[in-house]
Amino acid sequence: MVRSQSAFGFSMIYVIFEDDVDQYFARARVLERLSLVSAQLPEGTTPTLGPDATGVGHVFWYTVESERHSLRELRTIQDWFIRYQLNAVPGVAEVASIGGHVQQYQIDVDPNRLRAYDISLGEIVEAVRNSNQNVGGNVLEAHGTWSIVRSPWGRSSAAASWRRTGTR
Repeated sequence: MVRSQSAFGFSMIYVIFEDDVDQYFARARVLERLSLVSAQLPEGTTPTLGPDATGVGHVFWYTVESERHSLRELRTIQDWFIRYQLNAVPGVAEVASIGGHVQQYQIDVDPNRLRAYDISLGEIVEAVRNSNQNVGGNVLEAHGTWSIVRSPWGRSSAAASWRRTGTR
């Protein structure tokens, strides 16, 4: 099974083999394939093989709790801060988030108002897409911590920013 995770200029790919496959044989096969595809990756990309990990060692559960924060805020803290800190610990292969509410924005479009302003739904979609382009960044690792470097553009973070988005 192959799983992947990407964010802000980096990607991680997990290759999971059956339990009866020798771990060092599996790692050698992944290294062979990695050397074949390395030439097709963007310039400056340096793929590396992560630490040895098996499905046996992934059983550690924790909760993020607070009386001052909502479930959405707690999930955001987990996804954007705690997860990166735990992934920086040697030997940790994956941190999976479960529970809470993932923050999202929904735009309700009134077809009567679109018609009154002579705006198509396609123009709305294009305006949102243009105002919400994700701009790459990177993750800096130093002293056992990860810092996310990102551009101030892209990924609208408040409903007010959607209201300022224009179509023409």
